[in-house]
Amino acid sequence: MLKTLSKLFSQLTNDQPQPQAIATDLALAVLLYEVASADMTIDVTEQSTIGRILAASFEMSELEVTQLLAQAKIEQENSISIQTYTAIIIKNMGQPQRSALIQGMWQVAYADGELDGHEEYIIRKVSDLIYLSHSDYIKAKLQVIDAITPKN
Repeated sequence: MLKTLSKLFSQLTNDQPQPQAIATDLALAVLLYEVASADMTIDVTEQSTIGRILAASFEMSELEVTQLLAQAKIEQENSISIQTYTAIIIKNMGQPQRSALIQGMWQVAYADGELDGHEEYIIRKVSDLIYLSHSDYIKAKLQVIDAITPKN
């Protein structure tokens, strides 16, 4: 699953000039961080999941991920609206990449083993703001659930 996300997001960084890629990776990090903080606690597994998604998606070092997450945390805490970040996503990401973003958000939401209603609300809101269809929203959720469900 991370390979799919990585492939989609790497297409983004290869196609965009560097200044836009920086804005896009920050927007993505803020939205992932928004899900992690939706239940008022950020679990270590949520934090590491965000880091893995960003590292794989943008081929970042651990230091770069740490710096981006620190910047995203400040942005998220000072932000009045997530529409600032979803507008960047709409501008710089195609439909498959937007779907991958929602899938990444579901990964963060399920990372701590519990889906909080606030997390689900944020994902639904972002999905609507980036013009993702309801079926794509559900598909992303089911793909994550299928990936984390033990196979017997």
